[in-house]
Amino acid sequence: MKKKGYTAICIVIVLSILLMFTFAEDMAKVVQGIESNARIIYNGKEADIGIKPIIVDGSNYLSVRVISSLFDKNIYWDQNKNEILITDKTNPQLEYLTSELAAKDRSIKELEEKVKKLENNIAKPGKLSIEELQEKINNEYGEYEGVSYRVILSGNEDEIRTIFEIDTSKDKKEWNSLSTNKRYELIEEVAAVIMEEYPSAKIKGYYKDISLSKKLAPFYYNWKSELVKGHYNNYSTISIIEERFNNQYDDYFKGVHFTFTLKGNDSNMEYKAYIQKGSFKGAWNSIPDKSVEIFMRKLCSEIKNEFKECYIYGCIYDTDGDEELAFCEQTVEGDFVFHKED
Repeated sequence: MKKKGYTAICIVIVLSILLMFTFAEDMAKVVQGIESNARIIYNGKEADIGIKPIIVDGSNYLSVRVISSLFDKNIYWDQNKNEILITDKTNPQLEYLTSELAAKDRSIKELEEKVKKLENNIAKPGKLSIEELQEKINNEYGEYEGVSYRVILSGNEDEIRTIFEIDTSKDKKEWNSLSTNKRYELIEEVAAVIMEEYPSAKIKGYYKDISLSKKLAPFYYNWKSELVKGHYNNYSTISIIEERFNNQYDDYFKGVHFTFTLKGNDSNMEYKAYIQKGSFKGAWNSIPDKSVEIFMRKLCSEIKNEFKECYIYGCIYDTDGDEELAFCEQTVEGDFVFHKED
């Protein structure tokens, strides 16, 4: 009986020892250390960290928070993730200088691009203005298949409106003998000249018989730069006003034909009423100056209705004599000045 009791006691002791080792694996390791008198020297100077180092197994240890403070770092304890996060502290002055440097780099880049553009402009001849391009076309292409015509251009580098003036009272037979394809061939030749100067411009327009104030053969180029035979739409306010002038006032004085162009913006606007004086000399000379003034004042008023704060300059221009026959100006306040050449 005594032997069996002893055996049972031994078994209990062994099981107790095994359980102790098993639970010990799940417990945190306890480290013992003693306070150290070691001085912390940082960049040749003693650092006052307020906490003494700890000696563990012969090595000096500092807390993470002390280290982060010593080296100017941010420290954060993420309890959920069981992580100690250490990041660099931002330097406002350094960030400001970095931002300034980046801004100067951008300015230098912009200046370099401007210099490059200027060099390219110096290397290449300048682009013709719309007026210069109009003059070039009329000098080089004033007649086609026996039909005399004059081209009037308006618009800008995005859109060029093109009117081919013809006079069937003089060239009716020649015009009627032209096939539709032949009439559009001339349009394509002129459009090619325009595209050399303004390759991205949308070109549109029509022929206009100045003897009848009649619109003929409308056309436009689509987004593929393909010629389309047919009517087009105007979208900008300036082009809409210009088209209205050409529809409503081209025969304002019976027997005298005008073709109108507009250019400018909402603060400055110029209009021209082109006339071939050689074709309408007698009728033009018979118009009283006061009637011409009323007509030009009316055009200014229509522009003013759309652009309230606008300075407006207008003229009637003789394409035969290459001169202004009458001009006017209207200030933003509405003051009107008119003059007609004798």
